[in-house]
Amino acid sequence: MMPNVTRGQDLPDLVRYLFGPGRANEHTNQRLIASHESLTAQGGPYFDEPDQLAGLAREIDAPRTLFDTEVRGGYVWHCSIALPPDDGELTDEQWARVAQRMVDAMGFSPESGKAQCRWVAVHHGKSTGGNDHVHLAVNLVREDGTKANLWQDKRRTQQVCADLEREMGLRIVEGRNGRSTPGIKRGEQEAAQRRGQPEPARRTLARRVRAASATAETEAEFVRNLRASGVVARPRYAAGGRTEVVGYSVALHTDGQPQIWFGGGKLGGDLTLSRLREQWPDSEPTAAVAAWSERSGQGVRSGADVSPWMRDESAWQMAARQVQDVRERLADVPTDDVVRWSQAAHEAAGVLAVLSARMEPNHPGPLARAADVLSRSAQRTREHRRTPLAGQPGQMRGASLVARHSRTGPLSALGEVELLKALRNTLRGIHRMHQARGELSQARQIEDVARGDLQQLQSRRESMRQSPGAFPPPVAEHERGRTDMRPRGPEHGR
Repeated sequence: MMPNVTRGQDLPDLVRYLFGPGRANEHTNQRLIASHESLTAQGGPYFDEPDQLAGLAREIDAPRTLFDTEVRGGYVWHCSIALPPDDGELTDEQWARVAQRMVDAMGFSPESGKAQCRWVAVHHGKSTGGNDHVHLAVNLVREDGTKANLWQDKRRTQQVCADLEREMGLRIVEGRNGRSTPGIKRGEQEAAQRRGQPEPARRTLARRVRAASATAETEAEFVRNLRASGVVARPRYAAGGRTEVVGYSVALHTDGQPQIWFGGGKLGGDLTLSRLREQWPDSEPTAAVAAWSERSGQGVRSGADVSPWMRDESAWQMAARQVQDVRERLADVPTDDVVRWSQAAHEAAGVLAVLSARMEPNHPGPLARAADVLSRSAQRTREHRRTPLAGQPGQMRGASLVARHSRTGPLSALGEVELLKALRNTLRGIHRMHQARGELSQARQIEDVARGDLQQLQSRRESMRQSPGAFPPPVAEHERGRTDMRPRGPEHGR
């Protein structure tokens, strides 16, 4: 639910616009759905006759005309409240409830203990972007000639919308209250379409940064992983020299077109350099600075030096066990422990991002969508951003390494299925956590990808079992040898 507040000096003109055809004839079935208590104008809810509309405009404008009160910045307060296109539509009754809550919270109604402001709420067809929305038009001159107080009005409208999202089970708007990844703007969508890209660059970059960090044990390794994934990365140095890196920005390689750069924080709160560094407490700062200073392509490891065991089918089972171990420990974590839940979501989203880069590199599919949805659960509230991580970081690093380096194909399908099952179990645990917190929109999105995209992918991989002889018989653990060479996470003693 997205509020947009503007100010003006001509309330009758705004009323005519709201009941008119709109700028692109997008206004259809324009109708009044709510208003101040004492509205007497005739012709509602449509006011489709010119004299009826003129009478409505005069009545709403009357206090300003009568008292000639000047309001700095404009006496007209206009707030449009829109839903994301995927949220569908609300009924007139639901929008009327939204409008009343907004005017009450802003102090425009008698609930404030003061004389009321006159206002109307108008609902009509969707915007050109496909958003169902409502318009509030308010006269800031109260019926006794005093002025409404607009202190922090935009902040207050955001808070009202946040409350309504939770109460009505609507999607939590991106970027609000520090608990979501930054939202994709319309211009980014249009730029991706012009360039023939399957998704906006910001979304691709966020996933590649997650994948690069998920398999790294040090900051230097993260930098090299990042550049090996096709990302152009540059450091931001502390003032006064080039001996300390305090941030970074990334862009996609382009064919002669201008590059669009994003800082880590513009990709997600968990992708700032300070947050990523929590994963690498033993990282050597000097080596990290040297890696950032390298030109793109220098020092990139191709994966040829990966242990042969990593390419064995049983590596997938180890990865699944590691993810499942984390899921089982989450069962004892209180739902209000934001830090530990966000840490688990960050790491699970990283595993999914690595799998996506491996299995759907050119056309983001179910794994990419699951990683993107889960990444929103990795964001911390503002009050928790400086809280240290609980326990050891990198608990799913081994699983990410397997997802990156192990063989993919019929012989590995069984192991991939086991890993997908473990990831879906983790998503279900995070889903229940959001439900317990009352974060119903995020819970619903996670449930959708777990039961939809990931379930379908798992079913397709399971169907490969039907090929006779596709999977060799399991080898006993004691026959493998060199088990100490296997990638292990902190829970396995590393």
